[in-house]
Amino acid sequence: MIFDSNLIAYDFMTDFNGPDRQYPSPYYPAGVYDSDDPRYHFGPESSEYPNLTLPCKLYDMYGNEIPDGYYMIALSPNMNYLNMYQSNVLKARIKVIKLVERMYTQEELNEESEIIDRMQKAKRKKKLKEYREAQEDLVAFKERAAANSKAELLDSGKGYYILKYKCNGKEATGIIQK
Repeated sequence: MIFDSNLIAYDFMTDFNGPDRQYPSPYYPAGVYDSDDPRYHFGPESSEYPNLTLPCKLYDMYGNEIPDGYYMIALSPNMNYLNMYQSNVLKARIKVIKLVERMYTQEELNEESEIIDRMQKAKRKKKLKEYREAQEDLVAFKERAAANSKAELLDSGKGYYILKYKCNGKEATGIIQK
């Protein structure tokens, strides 16, 4: 009888490291941890911010280029710049010339506080199912609020591009000179 040793080793490894394998603590097989990479410490979460597609390369007045592709646009923490990220790497910073912050309605604030109260109450009573349901409701609420986010690039025809950003109640406008 002939055995294929590669098949036996493969089956053993898939059974050993399969998705049903439970580890006592999170493990890393080898190499650099995700938490050691600085972009995971300071990079914005990709799910909250709008994406922008650049159909062509953009050049500024100094000859620097922003290559075409997909970018995630995020407002800097001090709200002075619009940051353009590609694969969680900062590619460009655009100065904000106009910033408008939207006030939340009382209904939105009441809904969010009611969900948080449900989470805290379930945590105090140690009811895991109710806590998870409230947590899912909070995630759904935040996703609804972030669904209105958008970023667009407009050509002014006067020697510059206008970058408009809207996310989480903040609207910012930046200019990229040609």
